[in-house]
Amino acid sequence: MNTLKVKSYEHSYDIYIEKKLRFKAGDQLNKEYSQIAIVTDEHVSQLYLEDVKQSIDQKCKSFIIPSGEQSKSLTKYEEIQKYLLNNNFDRHSAIIALGGGVVGDLAGFVAATYMRGIDFIQVPTTLLAHDSSVGGKVGINLLDTKNILGSFYPPQAVIYDTEMLQSLNEQELRSGFAEMVKHGFIFNVDLLNELKGINTIDPSHPLFDQWLIKSLSVKKHFVEQDEHEGNIRRFLNFGHTLGHAIESTKSHVTHGECVMYGMLFAIYLSDCINDKDEKLFNEELVNWVKNLGFPLNLINISDISTVSDKMLNDKKNSNQFINFVLLNDLGEPFVSPFSIEKIEEHLKAFLDLKALKGV
Repeated sequence: MNTLKVKSYEHSYDIYIEKKLRFKAGDQLNKEYSQIAIVTDEHVSQLYLEDVKQSIDQKCKSFIIPSGEQSKSLTKYEEIQKYLLNNNFDRHSAIIALGGGVVGDLAGFVAATYMRGIDFIQVPTTLLAHDSSVGGKVGINLLDTKNILGSFYPPQAVIYDTEMLQSLNEQELRSGFAEMVKHGFIFNVDLLNELKGINTIDPSHPLFDQWLIKSLSVKKHFVEQDEHEGNIRRFLNFGHTLGHAIESTKSHVTHGECVMYGMLFAIYLSDCINDKDEKLFNEELVNWVKNLGFPLNLINISDISTVSDKMLNDKKNSNQFINFVLLNDLGEPFVSPFSIEKIEEHLKAFLDLKALKGV
């Protein structure tokens, strides 16, 4: 079994990575709890809930939410809190988040605030959740703004059974793969080059678990250096400023698909700022992203004012300037502020690029 230890101000925790780990998830719990609530969604519950339940030799209940981003709401947050209270969960109880990023963010925020904080354990079931389950960011959405209510609350452990990735469809795999690519762009160029050598996202690939560990190691690095996002952890938002804005307006695309599009724009914007002869944005990059199945027609000219308004609501902005994570070069991120007028100008030019035409 592969293990990574994440150092946190509150407590350190381990990330366990191994196939079939769901069948022995209980072995990774380092405490006896008065009760455990497994929070999961309708889809995951049919696949893996009983496997995890049977691995835990402690008093265990479950709470099932609808699948999808709409569950990261005040309504579901309140329902779970009431469930815990009505079932006499105390400060010595715990929550297991079994699912993707939606389940982890929601269940983690519940754990962070129920009785001023109880333990929670991440059991991610998606590729995207390899990123969201590490680092302690938990929260819910409000008024179509992602993660605007939340906290930093690290889990007690992350138990990652990579065999569960086999049940994901191509769109779900693309969503998580985008975060792996992001980690390559901002820190591990060797990982990026390895990922750019494939044209199919296949979790059964013999090197896939190793790529996953490298990606998790990048997230671990930034979290340990800057747990509460006061400085360099902001670099992990590469591609997310535009990506989140698009995601909040489009229902048919995933988080990672929006982030990939956001990264392409950030790379283009980096070239505009850096003004170097050798460009990071090029047709080869666009073709690779296209061949992996990522949609590259997510916005058009008529969408610009809508997404720019959404970007202004980003938590990381200041003084009505939009803060973008850009690249000096591969593996060299920095943050640069832009007025909304300047971003709209660059977006119009980006949409007119020949490389994006007809995709």
